[in-house]
Amino acid sequence: MSHSLKESDVNTHSYSQKDIDQAWDNFLCSGGVSKDLPVRGMIADSWERCLSQGVNPEQTAAPLLATEGNLHILRQKNTDLMKCARPVLAQARVFLRDLETILILTDYNGVNLDVVGDPKCVDNAVGIGMVPGSGWKETVSGSNAVGTAMATGMPTQVHGEEHFIQGFKPWTCTAGIISDPYDNQLLGVIDVSGLSNTFDKFHVPLVVSWANQIQLSLAKNTSEQWNLIRENSQCDFKNSHRNAGKMLFDTQGRLIDHSQNACSILSSLGVEYDLSMKSRLSLERFGGDEIVYPHDAGLWLSSDWIEPVKEKNEVVGFKIELPTNKRSTQRTSAPANIAAIKVKSQDDAFEKISGQSASVTASIEKARKAATTPLPVLILGDTGVGKEMFARAIHEASNFSNGPFIDLNCGAFTKDILSSELFGHVEGAFTGAKRGGMMGKIEAANGGTLFLDEIGEMPLEIQPVFLRVLQERKIHRVGAIAPIPVNFRLIAATNSYLRREVSEGRFRKDLFFRLSTVAIALDPLSRRKEDIEEIAHIVLKEIQDSQEIIPKRISASLVTALKNREWPGNIRELVNVIECMCYMSSNETLTTEDLPAGYQPGESLVSGVPTEQNQSSQSLSNLDIAEQQAIENAIIEFGGNITQAAKNLGIAKGTLYRKMKKYNLENPR
Repeated sequence: MSHSLKESDVNTHSYSQKDIDQAWDNFLCSGGVSKDLPVRGMIADSWERCLSQGVNPEQTAAPLLATEGNLHILRQKNTDLMKCARPVLAQARVFLRDLETILILTDYNGVNLDVVGDPKCVDNAVGIGMVPGSGWKETVSGSNAVGTAMATGMPTQVHGEEHFIQGFKPWTCTAGIISDPYDNQLLGVIDVSGLSNTFDKFHVPLVVSWANQIQLSLAKNTSEQWNLIRENSQCDFKNSHRNAGKMLFDTQGRLIDHSQNACSILSSLGVEYDLSMKSRLSLERFGGDEIVYPHDAGLWLSSDWIEPVKEKNEVVGFKIELPTNKRSTQRTSAPANIAAIKVKSQDDAFEKISGQSASVTASIEKARKAATTPLPVLILGDTGVGKEMFARAIHEASNFSNGPFIDLNCGAFTKDILSSELFGHVEGAFTGAKRGGMMGKIEAANGGTLFLDEIGEMPLEIQPVFLRVLQERKIHRVGAIAPIPVNFRLIAATNSYLRREVSEGRFRKDLFFRLSTVAIALDPLSRRKEDIEEIAHIVLKEIQDSQEIIPKRISASLVTALKNREWPGNIRELVNVIECMCYMSSNETLTTEDLPAGYQPGESLVSGVPTEQNQSSQSLSNLDIAEQQAIENAIIEFGGNITQAAKNLGIAKGTLYRKMKKYNLENPR
């Protein structure tokens, strides 16, 4: 391996364990001030990351992220890594016996795939959760050799008090990175661990040597696979016809070979795929492997360009032949710049998100990248901008897509009901508890995605309990004693400014940092007016496809009128207006005359009266007047029931209370 450490980073004896223990206490008491601490810089940096990510320093064990069934699937996904690591594991099983030391192998996500070594140490390791299926990334298990090596990309040794989590301080661990020789993507980590009295600085070159051994085996394995693909592809790239743009890939999207003119043909097609960059190409929708590393989504590929390469009826690779001027394909009628085309396929989870504006395109691209990671995602945006649609797309494009998508609005319930909805309860836990108990939303999301809308409305009392679930991956039903292990992807959304909520003490700082690992901001429709026409046409088509109504068109004047409105209700409000016109108008071409009352040019939503005659004495904007009237109507309609009024308006209950205060509205109850 090419990784190396400076002596100052490796030398864990630079500071005494007593000094480091005191530094850890001072660090936590000061809220994360690491300047001038008597610890190595690498450790201080790691502690800061752990604190910002909401890791619980009082944790006693690593969380179990893969149960027996999921672990079997995880090992299958890492077949090449497990196969190439087998000789090293066999060596360690013999070498570490009676040395009170064990070796663990993790996947790219820090999840433990196997444990071998001294039997007594293997038993001791169970107490801190060092078992197959446990997670060792810094985000879930704090500063430790595996997690910190993954965070820094360097071989790492963490000794005793240097661990961020209290439960791991009696241990010492040393880890080395295993990378794919093709593009240096992290494949896994190998780690030697034991109680602190087994500390040995020479464990660093040992794990580096073992990691190197695994990488050499991976390189040999890849070479054999590629030779097999070449033999079965019947592709002669050296003597390939000068006009034939051919490429050869393995199932993991790694480029094996290409014809001399493939680059120029890709460029002529408007495809921005650089063959020299070793960027993996997703071929999953054609039968290739799922790619968890950064990659090209391959949406520009057409099925008629692809030919699977098979060995004994099993797909081992893909041959791609690009279209040229002399070769007709199903794409001959397509525009030249096919990179700009949004390919509509069942495999594109983001295809239902409408809009071509720079804002939406950037948000979709960030969401695509986030979907391939296990990180929590926080979606920010006003009511009606499509936060749930983004959440569903991230779920469908993620490793959790085979599991359920469970959603819950944190602002729609009281504290006690929300607690029961999240965690579930046992029979008799409280008055009104369901007979036989109830599964909570977190438990229901096991193996899938939990989407918490209006996360900013989660009561303070529930927040530390929920944070503990995220850290330990275990829940306790209300009234239950035994924990239930859970593994789910978290996506949260809010229309409030959470940083302000944190500064004002209404939202926990540690939970905010944990949620906002990846934040995706969605602009309101008023800032992306170029998308209004496309959304209107899509809604129109969907209605006509699903309902027996007269086919309708949208006039240019109507498009102009729609673009001139501010749409405080965003996409949801626009969709409602288009639906109303479709059903209520008998005209084949929709014009401004078909707009509902309050939406005619120059009108506000206050009784459909022209805005020039509705200037409030309180100097409220037209949008404020419309919002105030809508809130008043909802409160009256539901007899002062704030929960129902908020649900009808599509906003959180806490948001409704703040807006009532803004407009000096009283509850008629």
